Amino acid sequence: MGRVTALLSFLTLVVGAVALHGALTAYQRPTAGVLVDANGVVSEIGLSTREAKRHGLQFPTPLQSVDGVSLTQSASRRGDDWDRLVSGAARAGKTHVRAVVGPPSGPREVELRLHLLEPIVWWSYGGALILVGLLYIAAGLVAMRASPGGRLARSFAKLAFSIGFFVLTLFDLHTTRRLVPVFFAALAFVPGGFVLVALRLPDDAPALDRFPAIERIVDAVGLVVATTLVGLWAAGRPTTRVQAFWTIAMGAAQVFFVVTFVVRFARARGTRRAVLRSLFLPMVPPYLAAAGLLLFARLGMWKHEINVFAFPAFALAPLASVYALVRHDLWDSRALLTRLLAKGFAGAVACAIAIAIGTIGSVELGFPIQMALFSATSTTVLGALLVTAALYWTERRLFPSRAEYKPTIEQLSAELLSITSPTEVARAIERTVARWLPCDDLRLELNEATEATEAPSSASGSKLRVPPAVGTDARLTIPVEFEGRRVATLDVGQKRGGALFTRDDLDLLSTIANQGALALAHAVAYQELEQRRRQQAAAWRGEREALVETVAAEIAHEIRYPLNFFRHAFERLGTSDGLEDEDVDIGREEVERLERLVSGLRRVAAHRLDRKEVPVVELWARAEALLRDALTGHELHVQVPAGAYVRCDLDQITQVLVNLVANALDAAGKDGAIGIEWRPNASGAELSVWDSGAGFVGDPSRLFAPWYTTKPRGTGLGLAISHRLIRGHGWTISAARRDGRTVFTVAIPTADVCVRGAGDVSDARVA
Repeated sequence: MGRVTALLSFLTLVVGAVALHGALTAYQRPTAGVLVDANGVVSEIGLSTREAKRHGLQFPTPLQSVDGVSLTQSASRRGDDWDRLVSGAARAGKTHVRAVVGPPSGPREVELRLHLLEPIVWWSYGGALILVGLLYIAAGLVAMRASPGGRLARSFAKLAFSIGFFVLTLFDLHTTRRLVPVFFAALAFVPGGFVLVALRLPDDAPALDRFPAIERIVDAVGLVVATTLVGLWAAGRPTTRVQAFWTIAMGAAQVFFVVTFVVRFARARGTRRAVLRSLFLPMVPPYLAAAGLLLFARLGMWKHEINVFAFPAFALAPLASVYALVRHDLWDSRALLTRLLAKGFAGAVACAIAIAIGTIGSVELGFPIQMALFSATSTTVLGALLVTAALYWTERRLFPSRAEYKPTIEQLSAELLSITSPTEVARAIERTVARWLPCDDLRLELNEATEATEAPSSASGSKLRVPPAVGTDARLTIPVEFEGRRVATLDVGQKRGGALFTRDDLDLLSTIANQGALALAHAVAYQELEQRRRQQAAAWRGEREALVETVAAEIAHEIRYPLNFFRHAFERLGTSDGLEDEDVDIGREEVERLERLVSGLRRVAAHRLDRKEVPVVELWARAEALLRDALTGHELHVQVPAGAYVRCDLDQITQVLVNLVANALDAAGKDGAIGIEWRPNASGAELSVWDSGAGFVGDPSRLFAPWYTTKPRGTGLGLAISHRLIRGHGWTISAARRDGRTVFTVAIPTADVCVRGAGDVSDARVA
C-alpha cells in the first residue's frame, strides 16, 4: 500500500504539472466563442456562450471546417486543428471566422466572432478545477494513509482519485489535450465510485453482504469503459457517443448516491444518525448540484444557474468530507488526530487560495499570467514562512507560558503522583510555578481544614519566597477549589521588571490550580485514610488483647467446675466415706474433658465440631455430676424423654448445660426451684432451663454479651460462652420471662434431633 500511495503521489505531481502548464498556455488565447473537446465537438462548459447561444451550438454539435479549411478526418485531431485554425485567423487580424457545423447529412455555416478567452472562464474551468482536483486527490491519499485495509476508505479513495483526475484534466480536454487518456480513464471509474461509496456510508449495506462480488463487477465495468474510450481515441475514432452516455451515467450515479444517502439517513437512529448528519452538508448538496449540471445541461435547462452554485460546493466537498470522515473515524483507522498535520493541511489550502487571489489581482493589473502566478506563489510561500517564524518568536518571547504549558503540566503531574502530604503538594506547586514564571513573591497557603489533616510530624506552613523587587505590588490571587470548596489559595506576586501578566499565564496558573486542588484533595483523603488505618490497627490490637483475655477467662470459667468436683472428692478421701466407683468414673471423664478442652484450643480457628448422637439424659447426667454439690437443697424438675437424642459435640453441649444450670441455681437462690424440659415441635425440638428467681430487666439479648453480668461476683462469660457454642452448632438460644419464671431456650433444628423409643423422665424432687 505504501508503494501504491507513492506511485499515485508521483502521478499526481506529473499530471498536475502538465495540467497547470497547459492551462497557463491557454490563458487569454483566441477563441471563437466556443470550447471544443478532443473530438472537435462543441462542449457545454464555458460561461461566455454568447456565440454558441446565438447560433444554437451545443453538445454534441460537430465542427466540419473553418474558413473553408476542412478539419482532419481523425477524431482525435479535430480539436487541435480547430484551435490551430482559430489562432491563425486571429493572428491574421480577422475579427470573425466562418465555420461549417453540424452532421454531414445537414451541415450549416455560421459566423463566429473572435475574442480572447475570458479570465472568468479560465478561473472557473482552469485554475479552480485544477485546485479542486488536487484537493480530491489529497483526500484520497489521506484515506489510503489513514486506513489502508478499510473497505470504506478504499472505496472513498477510488472515488476521490477518479473525481480528482477527472476535474484536474477537464480543462486540458478543451485546450492543449495532452491528458486526454487520463481524463477518459478517470471518467470511466467515477460512476462506480459513487455507487460503492453510497453502499458503504457509513457502513456496508446488506446488498454488499449478500453479493460481495458487486465491488469487483463495478471495477470491471469501469475498466471496460476506460479501455473502450482510450482505445477509440487512440484509433482516431470519435468517442462522443460513449462519452455522452457515460456522462449521463455519472449524473445518474450521483443521483443514486444522494438518494441512497438520504434514505439511509432517514432510517438511521442514535449515533449512526448523528454521524450521517455531519456528512449531509458536505456530500449531498455538492453532488446533487453536480448531477443537475450533468443532466439538466443536456436538456439546456438552468445550466448557468447550476454552475454558479455547483463549483463552490464541489470545491468544498472534499475538504468537508475528509473532515467528517476523519472526525468520526468512519475509515476505522483508530488513529489520533495530529495537530501539526491538521494545521499543515489547513495552511496548505489557505496558501493555495492566497496564491489564486494574488494571481487574479496581478493579472487584473496587467501582468502576464505566468509572471503573476510565479509572483503570487513566491510571495505566499515567503509570507507563510515569515508568519510562522514571527508567531514562533512571539510565543517564545512574549507568551512563554504557551510553550511551557505541556512540559510544565507533565512535570507537575509526575511529581504529584508520589506525594501524599498537603504541605508537600503545596511546595511542589510552588516549585513548578517558580520554574517558568519569574515573579517576586510566590506562595500557596493551605486552608485550616486542609492543614488539620496533616500527620503530626508534618510542617504546618508552606512558603517559597524570592527577594522582592522594587515596583508596584501587582499580585494575582487564584483560588484552589475542589468540588466548590476552597482548599488553598495561590498568591503570585508581580512579574520581574513589572512585566504584564498574559492571558496564557492566567490559563496555565488556573490549570495548575485545578491540578493542585485534585492533588490536595487526594492528599487529604490519603491522610484521613492513614489516620483511620492507624485507628483500625489500634482497635485490632485491642480486640486481640480482649480476645486473649476472653479466652483466658473462658478457660478459667470452664475448669472451675471440674476443680470443685476434685476438691470435694479429695475431701471425701480424708473421711471414712471414701470415694465411690461412680465418683472415680466421673473424675476420669472430667480429666479427659479437660484434655479435650486444652487440645481444642489449637483448633479454635477452624471451628471443627465432633458431632455424634448423644442421649439428652446423658447430657443432663454429666451436668448434674459436675454440679452435685451446688444442687444440694434445691427443688429440681427434670422432664426429658429417655428416647431423645441430639447430634452435638458432647463436651461443648455439656459445657452449655452446666453454664445454664449454674446460672439458674444462682438466680433461684436457696429456696428456689429450677427445671430442665425437652419439647419436640415442628421445626425440631427445644431444650429449656428455667428458674423461679427474680429474673432480669431490659433487653434479653444483652445477657449474651461478653462481660455483661447482673451478679455481684459474676464474670459475665457463662452465657457468652454458651451463646458462642450454640451458634457454632447452628442452633439458637433465647431468654424470656414466662409464668414467673426465667427461661433459657435452646432451639435445635430437625436435622440434629433423633428419637429412639418412648418414655419421659419426669422428676420433681429436692436434690
